[in-house]
Amino acid sequence: MIELQGQIVKGKVVRLEEYGAFVEVTLEDGGVATGLVHVSEVDADFVENIYAYLAEGDEVDVKILDIKEDGKVDLSIKRADPDWQDEETPNLRSKLDKDFNKRLRRFMHKSQMIQGEARRQRRGRV
Repeated sequence: MIELQGQIVKGKVVRLEEYGAFVEVTLEDGGVATGLVHVSEVDADFVENIYAYLAEGDEVDVKILDIKEDGKVDLSIKRADPDWQDEETPNLRSKLDKDFNKRLRRFMHKSQMIQGEARRQRRGRV
């Protein structure tokens, strides 16, 4: 069953819980497995109420993320979408760091100018 990881298969929602949906999938060998789609894997947007997105009996496409040694199957609905782009946090992080560094340099420059002006004014009073 390990070779199934990464594949997109059809499934049927058999049970809903606050933390996710249990989806029954048919495997290539004809066997049936039930896996969990965690609430964070239902949609690209934040899912506060899973019942607003899914209902028991819904047919869904799921991607098999992991099949653990104990037989538990992790599934994802959002990653099964052909338009799904895995967000690369390192790129986002580096852009945020550059923006932060730019603002920090600007702040430090202004701060040094203000401090220099304050010192000049103090020297002029004495």
